[in-house]
Amino acid sequence: KLSFSEDTLMEWPVDGSILLDYNMDQTVYFPTLDQYKLSPAISVQAVEGAPVLASVSGTVYSIEEDPQTGTTVTMEIGSGYQAVYGQLKDLTVAEGDTVKEGEVIGNISAPTKYYSVEGPNLYFAMRKDGTPVDPFEYLE
Repeated sequence: KLSFSEDTLMEWPVDGSILLDYNMDQTVYFPTLDQYKLSPAISVQAVEGAPVLASVSGTVYSIEEDPQTGTTVTMEIGSGYQAVYGQLKDLTVAEGDTVKEGEVIGNISAPTKYYSVEGPNLYFAMRKDGTPVDPFEYLE
């Protein structure tokens, strides 16, 4: 049973520095787009091909091709929370799979055209009942 709660601490899905911060209060500058907009996720700099780990145990809810975030995996992690991983390739999971924390779910892909200036990165978002929440509050 998935037991995610507000007190759960998650592993970092990939090692790297933060390229774009989460901010739903103020706009963040997106270099490739050359514009300021709200940021419902963090983007973590990574090497193309680097493994991406599940930050927390969950069930794969959907796998989608998104123009901005590329191959994107959304996981149900419990209590109405979802973890969203984008800019992936070579997935090792399928819809409906149960994934344990620390398991490899895929690898970092070349960035979509929306992130060409930032370079290869992991798009990482969290939602509670469909509303964006700050991943930093849960990452160790």
